[in-house]
Amino acid sequence: MKSKLKITVCLVLAVMICSLLLSGCGNKLSEDFDKEEIKKAVENVINTINEEDGEALKNMGVVQLKEALTDDVLKKIFEAINEGGEFQKIEDISIAGYTDKTSEEEFAVVVAKAKYEIKKFTFTITFTKQMKLAGLYYR
Repeated sequence: MKSKLKITVCLVLAVMICSLLLSGCGNKLSEDFDKEEIKKAVENVINTINEEDGEALKNMGVVQLKEALTDDVLKKIFEAINEGGEFQKIEDISIAGYTDKTSEEEFAVVVAKAKYEIKKFTFTITFTKQMKLAGLYYR
């Protein structure tokens, strides 16, 4: 029962973080980020999800994300993405900046539209200046 509560709390926290980051998507990207490096990192994240490599995905992330990406959460992500069929391509990538008001830490927030055989998914992926994965959301 405690592990279900922990999973729920982690998921709620992840959703709240993504919501906060999404609300700041109109901000200018810090000059400390390289857009080409971000695009490559996004492709890497999406390919890692498609390969169902949970350990690699965790290793890309900040501590909070590593804790939120439990085996159960990863299993659900992989199952949902598999419903889309075979991955075909990333159709569009939009990059914006976000600054956390409390910590003043700057992030790159990326919205990537990915086409699969049956469905399309929109990924919202957030990176720190050190290019660590700080947020992952899909719909």
